[in-house]
Amino acid sequence: MNYDGPFIIQIISTFSKFLLENTVATEHVSKKLYRVFIELAQNVALYSSERVGLINGAFIGKGKVYIIENNDAFKCITINRIHKEHAATLIKNCSEINITPIEALRTKKRNLYKIANVQDTGAHIGLIMIYTYSANPLEFEIIDNEDGESYFKIAATINKVENS
Repeated sequence: MNYDGPFIIQIISTFSKFLLENTVATEHVSKKLYRVFIELAQNVALYSSERVGLINGAFIGKGKVYIIENNDAFKCITINRIHKEHAATLIKNCSEINITPIEALRTKKRNLYKIANVQDTGAHIGLIMIYTYSANPLEFEIIDNEDGESYFKIAATINKVENS
């Protein structure tokens, strides 16, 4: 599956329902894929610097999503434009998440939730959740195009067979 456009709630809902009901995997793996997709889609909807105006006057993020399946796993990938100044923070956050023990990440997530109403925590909580749901390292990169625009590409792999 793939999509390129605004990440409005109807699109996210339709994709997520399809993933839950039509993924040939165990129920647990399907739920993990669903959760990862939702988090990645929310990050695009909320934080993409490319915005699309809706009829109600709101603006929503635009980007791309790919769901790729092979014999061993599903890979969920999103790509969206970012402000150049956010690139270093995204790289730092993803790198730290990949090397931090899971219990420490759960504690960090709880602490971020506590301050989220007072301070914008950005996509950090979502990145932690993607990592914990997928149980695999985040794959990420910043892509700069010839027009000087920066894009954030992030992928999460969901194994079809549970890690022991």
